[in-house]
Amino acid sequence: MLVKIIDKTLDDYDKEFKVRRMNYDQVVVNYPSSKGIKVFNNSEIDFITESEVDEFLIKYNDFLKIKLNRGISVGLYKALLEIIESQLNIKFENLNLLRDKHVVNKRGIWEKEIIAVINKSIPVKILAVGQNFKKVGFNINLDQIDENEFFDMCCFEIEKIENEIKLKEDSLARYGMAIENLKKAEKNKSGEKPVKMLT
Repeated sequence: MLVKIIDKTLDDYDKEFKVRRMNYDQVVVNYPSSKGIKVFNNSEIDFITESEVDEFLIKYNDFLKIKLNRGISVGLYKALLEIIESQLNIKFENLNLLRDKHVVNKRGIWEKEIIAVINKSIPVKILAVGQNFKKVGFNINLDQIDENEFFDMCCFEIEKIENEIKLKEDSLARYGMAIENLKKAEKNKSGEKPVKMLT
């Protein structure tokens, strides 16, 4: 897939680059610089598709929020779309991803647990299972989550995240204090003589 830069404020305006990686709101392109890559926001580019997969990823880019760990085919996105539309009897519009857990066993069987809100109003839990490096044959179960259960789950997760943030903030404060104390100690070692008091 290629992208063309359409933001006239950028130095690379009207240039085309090969896409290296992409997510739902940004692309990483091959770029002739020391790093070899550059990141652009989707609002700054036009996509130039080269395959049906490219067209699918652009049309349904919300699926890119779901991480494809090593060994999982992009075909999972299409399989998810099919089961969402058929089982919920809707036209897919968007996906708000809340949880994306991934495990893989020694035999190369992977499992993903996804909790998301479809079309801003349908909370679902999806369990997807597949074999590493296989492009088909996914086993996908989708269950709608009861609203009360969903609200309880959200409140629990919000409280857990807030507690984690508090722990991180406390940890940051301790690091900051350690740096300040070290700077003060180094300053005292630098040979500054104490000021004599006049008597």
